[in-house]
Amino acid sequence: MDRRRRGVSEWLRTRRGRLQTCSPSGWRDWNQYRSKLVAWLHASKREWPLEPDASVLYLGAAEGTTVSHVCDLCPRGRVAAIEVSPTAMAELLIVAKRYQNLLPVLTDAHFPARYQPQAEGCDFLYQDIAQRDQLAIFLRNWDFYQPRQGLLILKAPGIDTRTPGAVLDKAELELCKTFATVERSDISRWAKGHAAFWIEEPLGENGATGEN
Repeated sequence: MDRRRRGVSEWLRTRRGRLQTCSPSGWRDWNQYRSKLVAWLHASKREWPLEPDASVLYLGAAEGTTVSHVCDLCPRGRVAAIEVSPTAMAELLIVAKRYQNLLPVLTDAHFPARYQPQAEGCDFLYQDIAQRDQLAIFLRNWDFYQPRQGLLILKAPGIDTRTPGAVLDKAELELCKTFATVERSDISRWAKGHAAFWIEEPLGENGATGEN
């Protein structure tokens, strides 16, 4: 299935059943076994959700494998990439040399104010981290930045190795208390113990959406 959409087809295509993004050096495969974001695209059957000028806050950038594909697809926007590991950041800085729209920040995602200069006004919040309180970190950053949409990659074994299914169910219930739109996708085929949650429309005080 071709998941291209108007506005990004210049940078995203399907070839031989694989998604590819157009990098500064040409087209390259986007491997769902190495990137949970593209695993979510396969599992959810959604089109790529962001415009080329989108501003993204990416929590858990690691060495930059997925971040680089996001930069390919948002060439007129910016990607604030947060990573706490100095070792991973060293690799991410190498990736950043190829992308003017990539803003790497070495800091802890528990403290959203620390990267406000890079992430202010973000449209989209993406998180892929392994901390035990990963759901709380996502909600804290959403509350601070108020993006329009988000995608939470939840690693259940990082919270409880004994009952990962129950962990995912509980997380979904918690998210549904806060957001009007919560869509869960099973990506365990490509990333064991993981699920992805597409998020939109925070609820108001009386359960109504936050949209006017």
